[in-house]
Formats: sequence, C-alpha cells, structure tokens
Amino acid sequence: MATGALLQTKDVNLRDVLGNGKQYEVPPFQRDYSWGEENWEELWLDLVELRQKTSRPHYMGALVLQALPQSEQYRIIDGQQRLATLSLLVIAALHCLRELIDAKVDAADNQKRADNLRSVFLGAEHPVTLLTSPKLKLNSANHRFYEGTLLAMNTPVSVRSLPAAERLLWQGMKYFQGKLRELFVSQPDGAGLASFVYDLVGSKLLFIQILVQDELSAYTVFETLNARGMELTSADLLKNYLFSIVHPTGDGPLRSAQSSWQEISEKIPAKEIPEFLRHYLNSRMPNIRKERVYKTMRTEITGAKGVFEWLGQLKEAALLVGALEDDTAPLWEEDELREARPYVQHLLLYRVTQYRPLVLAGWRKLPRKELPLLLRYCDVIAFRYSVIAQRNANRLEDFYNKIAVQLEKGEVTKLEQVREQLQTMLVPDDEFREAFAKRTISADGQQKKLVRYILCALEKQAHNHDIDFMTTTATIEHILPKSPEGEWDRLFTLDQHERFVERLGNYLLLEPKLNNRRAGNGSLQSKLTVYATSQYPLTREFSVAEWSPSAIEERQQKMARLATAIWKL
Repeated sequence: MATGALLQTKDVNLRDVLGNGKQYEVPPFQRDYSWGEENWEELWLDLVELRQKTSRPHYMGALVLQALPQSEQYRIIDGQQRLATLSLLVIAALHCLRELIDAKVDAADNQKRADNLRSVFLGAEHPVTLLTSPKLKLNSANHRFYEGTLLAMNTPVSVRSLPAAERLLWQGMKYFQGKLRELFVSQPDGAGLASFVYDLVGSKLLFIQILVQDELSAYTVFETLNARGMELTSADLLKNYLFSIVHPTGDGPLRSAQSSWQEISEKIPAKEIPEFLRHYLNSRMPNIRKERVYKTMRTEITGAKGVFEWLGQLKEAALLVGALEDDTAPLWEEDELREARPYVQHLLLYRVTQYRPLVLAGWRKLPRKELPLLLRYCDVIAFRYSVIAQRNANRLEDFYNKIAVQLEKGEVTKLEQVREQLQTMLVPDDEFREAFAKRTISADGQQKKLVRYILCALEKQAHNHDIDFMTTTATIEHILPKSPEGEWDRLFTLDQHERFVERLGNYLLLEPKLNNRRAGNGSLQSKLTVYATSQYPLTREFSVAEWSPSAIEERQQKMARLATAIWKL
C-alpha cells in the first residue's frame, strides 16, 4: 500500500508499538474481546516455532491506527484482539515472575525484570497507588476489568460469574500463564522468561502498521483489507461506520446504538452477520453481492437519525432470521406463526438460505398470519429445486430477490401473487418425478435426518400415518445391506451395490429393536419376515420375490409419484 499524506505504512514490532510512549485506545463502539482457546493456541504454537527458529520474524498482520489530533494517542481501527492478547501474555509472564519472587528465586533480579517488562509493554505504575497507567485502553465494556483486575494482578471473586468477554480475558491470561510456567517456572528461569517476552515476543512479532489521519481514510483501509482477505467482514465495517457517525453526538446515543447492535448479535452469530446483512439488503433492493454489502449500506445510511432507523429495521429482521435458524425460538409459539415451525425445520434440514430475502420482505409487507404459508411455498420450492433436482442455487436466489423487491415496491401486494410467481420456478412434475426416481442420498450424518424426513412424509401420504421425523425413534433400514454377504453377493455386483445401496428406493423405516436384532445383514426372506411385524405401514406391506437393481428402480418410481403429490404448491 502506497505511502501518502493521509496514509503511512511501515513494519513494526511489539516493542516499537508499545515502547514509544504512545497510548492506544480501542474505540468504545468496537466489539468486546472475543479470542478463545483456538486463537491462543495458534499464537502460542507460532511462538514456540519462532523460539526454535530465531532467525526469522513472524508477521501478525495489519495494525490499523488513527492518530488523534494534538495528543499522544492512537485509536485502534483494527488489531485490538491481537494487541489485547499479547498484553495478556505479558501479564501472564508477570504472574510467573511473581511466583519465582515469592519462592525467593533470584528475587531482586526477577523483581527488576518484572518492573521493566511492565514499563515497556503495559505502562508505568503510579508511585502512590501502584496502579498502572495503561498503554492499551480496551473498549468501554472491557477496560475496567482489564485495568482493575488484570493489570493490577488481582483475582476475580468468581470467574464463572464474569461477563463473557471478561471471562475470556481472564482465561486467556491463565492459558498463557500455564504455558509459560511449564517452560520457565519449573526450571526455574526468570532470565529466560524475561528474554522470551522482551526479545522474542517484543521483537520477533511484526505488524504492518497502517497509520491514517482521519476516519474516511480509516474506513477506506478497512475496505481495502477486507477485499484482500484479511478477515475483516462487512459486519465489522458496518458496525464501526455506524458507531463512528453516532459517537460525536454523545455517550447516550452511542450506548443506545451499541445496545441495538448487541440485540442483533445476540440473535445472529457473528460469523453469520455478513450473510444476514446481505439477505436484508436483498429483501429491499436488486441483488447485492457480498463484496458490495458494506459500500451499499454506507451509501444508504447517513446521519445519526438514519443510523437508528436502520438499526431498528435490522433488529426486527434479526428477530425473524434468528428464529429461522432455530425451530424452537419463541417466535414460533405465537398463535399466528405456530404452523410455521415444521417448514422452518425442513428448510434447516435442506441447508438452504436463498429464500430468506423473500421471507424478510413478506415479513414487512404481508400480514403476519400469512408467513407460515409463505414458508411452506419456500419449503416446496427448495425441496424440488435444491434437494431433489439439485439445480444451481444462484438462479433461485436471483428469483427470490426479484419477488422481494416487487413486494418492497408494492408491485406485488398479495400472497397469492407471490405463489403465482413462485410457480414459475417450481421444478415441473415430470422433471421432479424423474429426478426423485434416481436420487441417491446417504443415510449417514446430517443426511440421515433428511432421509428419515422423506420416508416419514411418504408414510403420511400413502397411509395418513403421521410421524414426526424430529422425534421418532425409527431407524433407516437398508433393504440391500451396507455390508452385504451370502445371497446378496449373488444378487448385486460390487458396482451395483455401490450404485444402489443409498438409493431412496432401498430405504425403509424400521423400529430399532427390529433393525438391530433381526434384520441387519440377513437374507431377503428373513428381512421380509421382520418387516411384516413393523408398525410402519409402508414397511409392513413391503413384499418382493427378489430384490435387484430393477426392483429398486421400480419401487423408487412409485415413491416418486407419491412425492409429487406431497411437495406441490
């Protein structure tokens, strides 16, 4: 990245950053500390490798800083998680040095080492209060604990009762304390510990420091880094942009905006927020690709009033999308929405999300009581299109977006009009029957539940025998066994077994006790005897003289005809 008047870049190590007399603050609107054990372990393994190969540095990525005017402070735009974690490591080293001091191991020198490490990396102690004036200031939610407990080297009364971010901060420090104790306290080796922090952590970990002078430059850098795959998401960009607009209006509006964002993030996991934002935009305007989400929303949102209007809309959307990810959500207990629950279950089972912009638009523009029926339409479309026909989902996503925009503009105002448009995307009956008749689905892992759902639906259609696929104890019986022996080797070649064992036509529902004890890998005749005692009608009435590839195909064609009558608009 080129150096310019508003943008300066250089390589720096941790000592360069924290030993330069500057202070660094995380904006109050940035997210809480969120690194966990996986992140700590990755960093620690990098340090262990670096310790063994001291000839080369290790790059920690970009550190984006905004210089605050007429001060010795920098605002951390990106890099707070890494800086906070490295501070935890230094605090952990101080705890280890204190263990050596308390054990009277080289006490005087180790105390000097502890004081020097604190001064370089964390901040100087006040001569009276003995409190550290921190070089790093975390956000408003985390800093009190960071300064009052971690820097002060106190122990919380109850770790379990700490808020999530504070608990992570404490656990991160304890993680590194345990690792450092293994290396340097058990030896004991205070000099080695100090060298590990000062020489290795302090000098061998390099950052690409990007210094910007104003907020516009900061967010331009955000976008650039995001485009280059440096793990910045549209959610990170948007949140910081929104809060930067509200921040100048005062602490009250900022806290209100933070609270609204927290409500959204409680319903939508952090890693799913970018996709949530894209779906929300696509419920209102022509299809926006993921790389355009942040730029689009930045264009749409201006001024503090606009921020709160959008946050309100996003909160409402998050309520619905969060419930679409959880069929047990309280939303589905409402009288008008209770019938939606099975369709939510099905759509989760299909692992599809393309329908969500349409449902979000319907949520806003149609009567709430019509949402279950709209979800049923999406269920049928998805089952035919994605589960059975396995068509390219991109075209379907564009089609859902088109109808959503029509709802938003008032060009479509009734659910029946939505159904008529969806009908044009429905996989035709002939194509659906043909695809179903040849469909292979593994009955293992996540797919097992999908196969069970299909078999339960066929039972209901054929015999009005209603079975809840979510709660039934029924197992999936392979008529042609997965591990064939005896007569099955005569009936099916190895190639045929591979091609037909996971065909839908080879599956039946069967009680666990019958499957495990009596059916299993037995002969066809022994299996038929067991099937005749089953409580499931399609299983009980199953009877063939011989089970062969052609017999499987014939049965699956019959199942396809039933399926066509089930999954229809």
